[in-house]
Amino acid sequence: MSTPRKPLPPVIYQRRRAAALILILVVVAALIIAWTVGRGGKDDASQQAAATSSLAQPADAPSSAPSAAPTSSAAEAPASDGAPSAESSAAAPSESAAPSDSAAASEAPKNSCTVDDLKVGVKTVEASYKDGALPVFVMDVENPTAVDCDIDLDQNKLRFEVYKMGTNARVWADTDCYPSVQTGRTTFKAGATQQFQATWSRKGSEPGQCSDRPVAEAGHYFAHGIIGDNYSEGYTFNLN
Repeated sequence: MSTPRKPLPPVIYQRRRAAALILILVVVAALIIAWTVGRGGKDDASQQAAATSSLAQPADAPSSAPSAAPTSSAAEAPASDGAPSAESSAAAPSESAAPSDSAAASEAPKNSCTVDDLKVGVKTVEASYKDGALPVFVMDVENPTAVDCDIDLDQNKLRFEVYKMGTNARVWADTDCYPSVQTGRTTFKAGATQQFQATWSRKGSEPGQCSDRPVAEAGHYFAHGIIGDNYSEGYTFNLN
């Protein structure tokens, strides 16, 4: 019959556990070192391969030459976007000078004159006329050209016309029943202004119909001064 073994002292078990733990740590450390060395070798190989590839690149340079085309198109792009090239910028002064030349030409007086060149304006002496007061019209005719303007006022009749505000109905013209205040050939001096005047009886009229003329009612009216087909702007006034 065998004698049972005595249990080992606790210190023995502690030493065994410590030895096992140290062994495990050594194995783990060895694995980490091996993985690190292997990883470093792969990185070196990748870097070496990249270096070899970059050294070999010049041999392919001719095939990559078309990549220079974008640089060329980029250089041309400003011209297509409207930026002036050497030729267009050289031409620009003459184009920019053109408006100033035309402006100078438009400011210079014309060396010819027709009835359409005359500037016709009209106004009333008063803005509003009391009941029974007769409106007086004044026409200003300016010749803005550099030459005298000889106009046949028998062919281009000088006249005053009155219209009803709101309806634009023609109410009166001074030439409906009487001769114009100016007839025949008339010279409008260059750069000068002439005035003509007419008085309205406050009665309506039509060409050739000068009897039983109705009295114009109170209200708003506007007048034009006219030579031929050259009309002034309308001028408003009131009859009370």
